[in-house]
Amino acid sequence: MHPTPRRRRGLIALAVVLLLGTGIPGLAGIRAAVAGTICGTVRDALTAAPVAHAGIFLRTPAGAYTGSNTATATDGTFCLPDIPAGTYDLEIRVDDYQTAYRRGIVVEDTVTAVEIPIGAAALWLAPPSPNPARGAVGFQFRLSDAGPTRLAVYDVRGRQVRGWEGELPAGGHQLAWDLRSQTGDRLPAGVYFVRLQAGAGSQTRKLIVE
Repeated sequence: MHPTPRRRRGLIALAVVLLLGTGIPGLAGIRAAVAGTICGTVRDALTAAPVAHAGIFLRTPAGAYTGSNTATATDGTFCLPDIPAGTYDLEIRVDDYQTAYRRGIVVEDTVTAVEIPIGAAALWLAPPSPNPARGAVGFQFRLSDAGPTRLAVYDVRGRQVRGWEGELPAGGHQLAWDLRSQTGDRLPAGVYFVRLQAGAGSQTRKLIVE
């Protein structure tokens, strides 16, 4: 008995599924031949010290995210395996540094080694501590350049509830706040946003008041 056209198509589909699931060594070799690995080290551009816990994101030259990512180890190293052959960009992110890029990385069926220097951000605002806060909260921030600086707290409607501003030198700074508004009233429990502005840069952190 010969299979009907519809039955024949079903048999062909079944054969393809079985073929892909057999793990034939030749097919595995073909996959390996078109995939490579990017390994490298992220270092501070000024001190050359390794940067730990930096996020590494693989993008196409057009900027599209490929879905492949990792983070640097304590010695600043990372590896992204099983990358199809081609040309890519790496995006590097870490809180107290500027976002950095390494562009035009050509991946073949080998390990591609890269070194990535990353510069300190113009300003950096640490997460409020403690957070959630009850009686008081502390802010820590750093400026790369001296100049006019503004630190303000806003409610979820965007209204400023407390603010500080002035000329500050470069370096680290700390500020303690008793969770009282500009009129001296204790803030109600809720979600607030702390924004640091200096020069053309700004950074915002979320604060929960209990």
